[in-house]
Amino acid sequence: MSEIKKVQVRGGFSDRRGIKPLNTKMQLDELDKRTRIGIANLLREWYDDEKFAQYRFDFCERLLKDIYFEFVDDQARYIIKYQNDDFIESYIYLPISANSYDEVLTFVEYVTNYFIQWQKLQYQEDGFNYDFLGYKTDLIDYKDEINELFQREYVGYRFIDGEITPISDNIEVAEIEKSLDIEFQGCKSHIKKALGFLSDRENPDYKNSIKESISAVESICQIIAQNSKATLGEALKKLEEHGVKIHEAMKKSFSSLYGYTSDEGGIRHCEGMFESNVTFEEAKFMLVSCSAFVNYLILEYGKIKRD
Repeated sequence: MSEIKKVQVRGGFSDRRGIKPLNTKMQLDELDKRTRIGIANLLREWYDDEKFAQYRFDFCERLLKDIYFEFVDDQARYIIKYQNDDFIESYIYLPISANSYDEVLTFVEYVTNYFIQWQKLQYQEDGFNYDFLGYKTDLIDYKDEINELFQREYVGYRFIDGEITPISDNIEVAEIEKSLDIEFQGCKSHIKKALGFLSDRENPDYKNSIKESISAVESICQIIAQNSKATLGEALKKLEEHGVKIHEAMKKSFSSLYGYTSDEGGIRHCEGMFESNVTFEEAKFMLVSCSAFVNYLILEYGKIKRD
């Protein structure tokens, strides 16, 4: 007789009544068994999708070769087989069930990006423009599906701009993603760098993440003030002259944040005799706050340009 499986449903009767409650602790440096199974099942669901069937053999061949070269430990050296169950067992379930949380997230990030790029490539090869509204709605949103799973299982990370990042609030994610979709390339570049420094699981650089976040605000203020050499403090004072009115308290808040990044114990000068003890929480706060402020300023600036 096969083993009887436990029935576990988040929000179900047992969980809701606290009889056998499921995990509600944010997972930051571990992934429980339920989460690992959920991730593996989601990747298999993508792999088994009917729209993907005609490309599956070629996809397997390319993905396995890339995994072999990217993940060079023994796990990546299984005999390459293209049968469905062998592929799933050796290259999806085993890596996700056997490795540490950071290795699992590295693997998920890699495979998710692979699916995203493969889907775009196939639509283009078939003669479709995947950005065209009529076909874009037919795309599988792999990023959102990963984020929905992470949210459901209290995983303290989200998939943003091709990277799994330790930011867990939907509003925070939305502000950062919006700032990554702006037309001002210099400002966008600072946000991308800030996100990269924050999301580097091997060598996070919170100091430089904060530096890039505040530089994004400085960049958009320079654009509005029409002065590429102005400091943030100087540019903030000039915004109203160019039609962008912000509350004095908000102006002072960001002037103060700029001061925080510029003092001897802060961010911009901490390579000297003073040591900076910047935390993840500080870097996350700055990234989200600066992204939101950039979005706000662009919205206000857009109103002026339309008038």
